[in-house]
Amino acid sequence: MSRIGGFTQPDASPEYFIKFLSFLDGQGSVKSIRAHAAQCLSLAAGHRVLDLGCGIGGATFPIADVVGPNGLAAGVDVSSAMIEAARERAAGRQGVEFHVGNATAIPFPDRFFDSARCERVFLYLPDRLAAIREMMRVVKPGGRICLVDTEIDSTAIYSTKPALTRKMTSLICASMPNGNSGRELPALARQAGLKGVQTDCFAITTPYEFFQRVAVGTVLKAAEDGLASTTEVEEWLTEQETLQERGEFFQMWLMVVASGTV
Repeated sequence: MSRIGGFTQPDASPEYFIKFLSFLDGQGSVKSIRAHAAQCLSLAAGHRVLDLGCGIGGATFPIADVVGPNGLAAGVDVSSAMIEAARERAAGRQGVEFHVGNATAIPFPDRFFDSARCERVFLYLPDRLAAIREMMRVVKPGGRICLVDTEIDSTAIYSTKPALTRKMTSLICASMPNGNSGRELPALARQAGLKGVQTDCFAITTPYEFFQRVAVGTVLKAAEDGLASTTEVEEWLTEQETLQERGEFFQMWLMVVASGTV
């Protein structure tokens, strides 16, 4: 079973991560945040827009709808499997393209784009400041950059065992390279040199299926590593399954959107 922290090496389990991203792309809360991020970019027909860490293109294609065939929605991702899947979905469509590339070595020239975005990627990057500055390099002066991330440590899950749940959610956060990335985005944006940084926060809920995809494998691995006892993990997972059967499962996350001008 794959773990949420595995996005640092998505090509190790490409089928899992492609299915996971397809699942996320269908969530209404994700679509709403992406719509807000698009507003932050001031998109217009004919614009050239970078989607860094594009995955299978879930946010790239809606951008292409706005900028049109005379514009460009360009997705860049470190995963060759993700890019292959995105290209298959594009099926020769004009105004959208996908490239394998690194966040700190974006394969485009200086000042090429009108704007750029990045969603749920900084959770995994070793040098986030370098990534923002690289985005700034490829965006024209006066262009917009929008950064979106999940505040993993804010995860709220209903339980009758709050202390145990807090331990489990802390383990999930600790499994990420940058589990507090959401709260750190505004400061990182300013430190990188973005101007007029604006911050917006969104609370979203996710279904039990999402919990199964991101939490179960992570806490089981924590038990294997001796960070929690098998008894604790099994107790927690059993309770969450029972709550789902009763119609009482509830999970909430905070999403942070930081945007600014180059």
